[in-house]
Order: sequence, then C-alpha cells, then structure tokens
Amino acid sequence: MADIRILIIDDEKVIREGVERALAGRGYNIDKAENGECGIQIIKEKGFDIVLLDLMMPGIDGFTVLSWIKENEPQIQVIVITGFATVSKAVTAMKQGAFDFVGKPFTPDYIRIVIDRAIDKLTLQAETEKLREEMSLSLEAINKEQSRLKTVFSCMAEAVLITDRHGIVVHHNPAAIKILEIQTDPVIGKPLSASISDDAAVQMVSEAITGAMVVTREFSPGSISRKFLRAHCAPVRSDTGTVLGSVTAFEDISTHKQIDRMKSEFVAMVAHELKAPLASIEQMIYALQTDCEYEAAHSCNRLHNRITVRTRDLLRLIENLLNLSKLESGTIVFNLEPIKGHDIIHDIVEIARPQAESKDIRIRYSPCREDWWFNVDYDHIRTAFMNIISNAVKYTPEGGSLEISTSVNGGLANLTVKDSGIGISTEDLPHIFDRFFRVKGKATRHITGSGLGLSLVKEVVEAHKGYIDVQSAPGLGTTFTLSFPVSEVNRPA
Repeated sequence: MADIRILIIDDEKVIREGVERALAGRGYNIDKAENGECGIQIIKEKGFDIVLLDLMMPGIDGFTVLSWIKENEPQIQVIVITGFATVSKAVTAMKQGAFDFVGKPFTPDYIRIVIDRAIDKLTLQAETEKLREEMSLSLEAINKEQSRLKTVFSCMAEAVLITDRHGIVVHHNPAAIKILEIQTDPVIGKPLSASISDDAAVQMVSEAITGAMVVTREFSPGSISRKFLRAHCAPVRSDTGTVLGSVTAFEDISTHKQIDRMKSEFVAMVAHELKAPLASIEQMIYALQTDCEYEAAHSCNRLHNRITVRTRDLLRLIENLLNLSKLESGTIVFNLEPIKGHDIIHDIVEIARPQAESKDIRIRYSPCREDWWFNVDYDHIRTAFMNIISNAVKYTPEGGSLEISTSVNGGLANLTVKDSGIGISTEDLPHIFDRFFRVKGKATRHITGSGLGLSLVKEVVEAHKGYIDVQSAPGLGTTFTLSFPVSEVNRPA
C-alpha cells in the first residue's frame, strides 16, 4: 500500500520524536498529537491508516481514544504504546480492538516490524473488501469469473466459503479445505452442514442470510477444526438488494490466542514472583527499624541473611528475564574466551554448597583427570551451570545427594549433574525447557520459581554450539548432561 498515513498520539515529546525517527525514510505520511483530544481532532480532519497510541495520558486517556476510533474509524489499525508496568493494560486494549502493542523502551527495528505487520493486515483487508465488492454483484457473475477468482483465492491465507441463499456451497478456496479440515469430497453442491458438522457455524451462515447482516463468531479448537478460528460471514446482495447467498471468511487466530494467553500468564507470573520477595523484604526491614526484641536478643545476622536470599531470588528472576529477552531479539553479545572447565565448575559447586547444606544434601564433585578448556562467555555459562545445579538442589528433598562429574569424549566436554530428587514424569519431560513451564504437583507445591531457568540454560548452551540431554523418572531423580566442544587452538600456553 502506498501513502500510508500514520498518527502518533503520546504526551511525551521524546516518544513522539523517537517513533518518527524510527519510521523516517520509508515514505509514510506522519502526524503527531500531544494528547487524546488533539489526536481525535486530527483524525476527524485528515483520516489515518495506523495510529500509535499511548494509553496513559492526561485528559482523554488512550482507552477513550481507542473506543472512539473503533466506533467511528474501525478500519484504523491501533498500536498501543505502553510501559512494562502496564503490560496488563495493553492486553486489555488488544481485547478491545487494538492490533498490537509496543513496550517502552522500544527499539526502532521493533517499531518498524509492528508497523509492517499492521500494513500487511491493511493490505489483506483491502484485497478482501475488494473481493467482497465483486461478489456482491451476484453469484452468477462470480461463477463467470471463476478463473480469475481462483487465482485470488489460492493466494489468500483465510479460508473462504461461498454459499447460495439455501446454504449450498457454490465455491471455496484451497485454504478452506486445510484450515477447516474438511473431509467430504466434493464440497461444492452440498449443504454446508455436510462439510462442517458444527451447528454454530451453520447457524451463523443462516443468520447472515436471513437477517441480511454481517455475523462474526469465534470457534474454539475441536469445534470446526483443531485450530482457534474467527469467522466473518456477510450476505451477498444483488443490485436490487436481494440476498443471493453468503461469503464466510475463517481466520486462523491460534497464534494470537496463544500470545494473548502467554502475555496474561507472563503478567500474572511477574506480579506474583516480584510481590512475594518484595513483601518479605519490606517486613524484614520493618522489623529491623522497629528494633525487634527477638533480633536484638539473638543478633540480626539471620534476618540479614534472609533479606539477602530473597533479594537474590528477585535479582535472579529479573536477570533471567532480561537475558532471555536479549537472546530472543539477537541483541546479546557473547564475549568468548578460553576458560578452564574445572575451575568454573569448582567455583559454582562451592557457591551451591551452603544451599545444599541447609537441606542436609551431600554434594560430591568428581572431575575427570584430564584438564579441558572451552571457548565461552564466562558470565552466561556460569549462569547456565548455576541454574542447573541450583535446580538440582531445589528439587532434591532433605537428606538427599547430588553427584557432579565431568568427562571428555570425542572432542566434547560433558558436565553431568545427577540428583536423588523427585524426578520428572514422562508427560512433563518434553516441556521442561518451555518458558514459564513448571512441573505441578504436591511435591513441587512448596518450591518457588518462575519457570525461566531451564529455558535460559537451553538458549545459552545452544548459543555455544552445545546440547543438553535429560534422563529422569518420578522418584528416581534427574540427570542433566551438558556437552560442549573442547577448545584446543585457543588453549592458553
């Protein structure tokens, strides 16, 4: 699409100018507004394709502007600009019709990516609208131009079904068979109910034809297909206004639903994980400030240690979140250097001992006799090793044991961490490296965590051209083996 018109509504001048710079040189027509009132007025005067909208503004806030746009200019794609602390508000805005959101701070590349996605949607909508206008001539005219429409249909990602006024399928595109998982052959010439067994879908088409109105519905996986679908059914009219049939477009929104669920889970997880340690720290500091009699009699060391532990948990969570974000975006820089494997592992084992001793867990470290080196980023590898060993201690009951060993075989250095912990079921094992996944059960109910540690380990190990092997069974413990290429050329003299 040419001459894309973009409006930036934000009360912060630096954000308005930053977004404008990010989009400069791409041929867009860009306007800016410093508040919601000005933004609505400019939209009334000029009209726009895309609006980047700040939710938190004085006067008319972003939600009011979004509501006005959806009511008066629904074709505009709204991209919400929000801070990290208000991600939940952005999710709410998306449920109310926003296309996507951009978190502060943002990178120019990400702004451009989101704008490109919005333009793609506008292009698809324009093509779909054009197709629907052609269809409105009459179903007879559509059949005469079938060869041309077939080319258009074959390029559409949406599933499209066309019926006559009696609900008989007269045309469909190739995507319909795939997305709707239709098994009947042929489809054309048969009632819609013969190809789609879901009564709600058949009723939707009937309502659009009899009511001469557009009907929109969503279908959960298992109803029409295994995907989450959104359907738009519109009546097809003749020149005199008579309803000749219907056109139904099914859009696969499974990814959008998954993202929505992940964002909600992310917000809930962060809120929970940050709230608990911060509340504990607040209570402990309060006890110190009020000169708690117990602490005065028994020394403040224990209380200070508890504060330190909870603070470290919080910092580890934040560090994991930041590292995963950088790894995913490709902005992280690895400073590779030759590191002696035994040294880094020995240091981590010593750091983990106090945690193990507090649970009466015995750690036995058995390094191989051969010294080995590997080219790694010290800080990131150290974090990965620490997560593996710390997890082993965390999921091993009191009085258990932890065996850590190394070996060198076939040009690979292997770190093996074997615990006598609760183990992992066959069903959960394929998911332990998924972000935010945590094994649920009575044995893990009292164990805190974000579900990010193993995700970060996998990303770091694979970034260093290594791999992970996991062996586990409930009640029999878990064994992690991390393998890395041994360095020979860069070994220090």
